[in-house]
Amino acid sequence: MTWGWQDDPAPPPPQGVVGVGRQRAQRLLACVARSAQPDVLMVAATADLVVVTGPEAALPWIDEGQYIAPRPAAPGLWLPTTQCPDIPLDLLAQAVARRHPGAPWLLLRTPSVLVPLQRLLPAGAAVLEQIRRRWAV
Repeated sequence: MTWGWQDDPAPPPPQGVVGVGRQRAQRLLACVARSAQPDVLMVAATADLVVVTGPEAALPWIDEGQYIAPRPAAPGLWLPTTQCPDIPLDLLAQAVARRHPGAPWLLLRTPSVLVPLQRLLPAGAAVLEQIRRRWAV
């Protein structure tokens, strides 16, 4: 399946934010740690990427963060709020589900990556510390 990205003419409200790259990921994690509402946030991390989801009003803001949300046509596929694929989202979501069961998934343009969101955990102090320890290795 060949497709590209385009600007989203009607961006949805953000339901998450992604910090890509070690420095941005660390800054995002620090913002979550200082959040006034950590109990409503969920977090997942890879080696150099952090995903935080939650209500729009509780999401932290970071420079160059990518804000994300699912779309009604494909609720199991989260995308950057400002961009969307140039093919029907329901078909793309079906193709992703065939190859990668276990929605939801986050699909980013830059970097070109598919991130599992089913491993999001409550953004409590213990989870944030566990992420920091893994990055220290």
